[in-house]
Amino acid sequence: MLLIVLSFYLIRASKFLQEYVQQNISLNIFIKDNVSDESLNNFAEQLKNQPFTSKIEFISKERAAEIFLKETGEDFRKILDYNPLPASYTLYLKNEYTNKDSLKKIMSAIQREEIVTEVVSKMEFLQKVIAFSEKVKLYIFIFTGFMLLVSIYLVYSTVKLIMNSKYEELETMKLVGAKLSTIKLPIIFNIILIGLLSGAISMLVSFSVISYFNLDYNLLLKVTGFDFRLFIVLILLIGPFIGSIVTTVALRKISLRV
Repeated sequence: MLLIVLSFYLIRASKFLQEYVQQNISLNIFIKDNVSDESLNNFAEQLKNQPFTSKIEFISKERAAEIFLKETGEDFRKILDYNPLPASYTLYLKNEYTNKDSLKKIMSAIQREEIVTEVVSKMEFLQKVIAFSEKVKLYIFIFTGFMLLVSIYLVYSTVKLIMNSKYEELETMKLVGAKLSTIKLPIIFNIILIGLLSGAISMLVSFSVISYFNLDYNLLLKVTGFDFRLFIVLILLIGPFIGSIVTTVALRKISLRV
């Protein structure tokens, strides 16, 4: 039961990763040197008014030098008496324009602007991340389906064992005129109790792992939508639910005929 619930949250985490990547797809637009402030402002205004624009950020030559120094630890100003890094805009795109075809059209249109020297995108890398998340989601679906089948098989086998171990008792109940519900309900309740017990153990194991590794609850909530109340409900109810359904199906052949 625990693995099935964890699969549910892993699927949500995969979806979060895909949405996060799409929301952070951006273009780096490098600007020619010696461009007037008026031209920069006009270009920025033009970008803001485009339907594909989520937001834009301007990085001046000075800011680009600071970022370069912070990321590489190398200060080219000790060697060069000028700043070779260009000013640039970082353009963040809306989700509906992050597909490959739209991105090519947008890059081509921006590249034609007179003040632009180059437009760079990390789309190939981001597409690999999205493709990876889709594969992970597929594998999780397959794994969840497999674990569900295993759970159903285990419950069904348990019911059969109970029926075999109580065969004489069931036959005796038939002989004394017991109702069909009187025969079936104790077995169903037994399986439900086993499901509740396994859910409680799974819940204790989960909280022990979270506590031991000191996992950030806020991060779990953000990435997977992890909610303690929902988690407890799912853990406690999935086992009894599957158990009651499978048990009812397994007991369908029991009749009052001796």
